[in-house]
Amino acid sequence: MKPKKVAIVAEWMTSRGGAEKVVLELLKIFPEADLFTTVYQASAFPELKGKKVTTSFLQKIPILRNHHQTLLPLLPRAIESLNLDKYDLVISSSSSIGKGIIKSPKAIHLCYCHTPMRYVWQPDVDRRLIRIPFGKFVIRWLKKWDLKTNKGVDIFICNSNFTKDRVKKFYNLDAQVIYPPAILKSEINTQNKVERGNFYFAISRLVHYKRFDLAIEACNKLGKDLTIAGAGPEEKWLRRIAGPTISFIGAPSDEVKKELFQTCKAVIFPAEEDFGIVPIEAQANGAPVIAYGKGGNTETVIDGKTGCLFEKQEIKSIMESIGKLEKMQFTESDIVENAVRFTDEKFKKSLLKLIEKI
Repeated sequence: MKPKKVAIVAEWMTSRGGAEKVVLELLKIFPEADLFTTVYQASAFPELKGKKVTTSFLQKIPILRNHHQTLLPLLPRAIESLNLDKYDLVISSSSSIGKGIIKSPKAIHLCYCHTPMRYVWQPDVDRRLIRIPFGKFVIRWLKKWDLKTNKGVDIFICNSNFTKDRVKKFYNLDAQVIYPPAILKSEINTQNKVERGNFYFAISRLVHYKRFDLAIEACNKLGKDLTIAGAGPEEKWLRRIAGPTISFIGAPSDEVKKELFQTCKAVIFPAEEDFGIVPIEAQANGAPVIAYGKGGNTETVIDGKTGCLFEKQEIKSIMESIGKLEKMQFTESDIVENAVRFTDEKFKKSLLKLIEKI
C-alpha cells in the first residue's frame, strides 16, 4: 500500500478536462508522488503551485509547447524521453501517448486508459491524421508504436466497460474498470431547493463529435429554449444554424454552470463518449439527462429513472426523447443518488483496493 517512489504520468497538462481531473485526483491520493508530462501550463493548475513537475524537451520550445497536439510524430519521442528509472509504481493517464513511458523493469505500471488512441484506431471518428499529408503513413506508424507500448503496461484500468471492450477489441488485452472521479463527493447537491425552469442546457467543447448541431436543430423545430455553454472551432457554424430560441453563453464560471445545472429542465448530451463527465455533473445537481444511448452514457444514465436515452444520433430521435421526457416525472433524489457512483471517494477506494491486491 506504500510504494517507495510513485510517479504519475500525464500526456500533457495545458488545460482542464476529464483526463486532467483524474491526474489531479491521483496526486491527492499520492501526495508525495512526482508528476511527469510532456508539456505543462502552470497557470491552468494553480493547485499544483510548488509541486515538482518534470517535462519533456517540448517544454523548452515555446512554439512546440503551444501546439503539441498538432505535432503527433514528436509526441511518442517526448513521452519516451521522461526518465522514470527510480520509481517502483507508475500510474499513467492515457488517451493517446501516456502509456508509452519507459519504466524500470522492476516497476509496476498501471495505465488508466480513457480510450485507445482514437485518431489511430477510429480515424473515421477523429479525422485529424487522415486530413494531413502522409496521414495514412503516420496512422500505420503510430499504430505499430501504440501496440508496442502495451508491453510496458502491467495492468490496464478503464474508465468504463465501453472502453474496456475497445481495449479488448484493438489490443486483445483484458482490463479492469474503475469509474473516474467525475465529481467530488462534496459537490453532490442533496438539497436542491431551486425551482427548475423551462429551458434545456448543453455544455461541452464545441467540436464536431459532440454533435451539438443535432440538439440545436431539434430545439429549433420544437421551439424549445436551449442554452449552450462552451467554446470551440464549431461555434461560428453552430451560431449560424441556431434559431431564436437558442442562446450561447461561452465558457461559464463554476458558479454559473452549477446554477444552470440546477435550474434547467434537462441536460442534452448528444455525443458518444467513452465515459462522459457532463451527464454526471448534471445528475449531481438533480438534472435529468437526454443522452445518446451508446458508449459510456449507457453506464451513467439510467433510462427512465435519471433521464432518457435516444437510439440514433439524429434530430428526430432527440425530438422524440424531449417529448418523452416532458411527459415523465423524475425523483430528484434518485437522480442525485446515481451520481454518487462516480465520486472521488469511490475512485480512491477502488484504486487503493486494486493496488493492495498487487
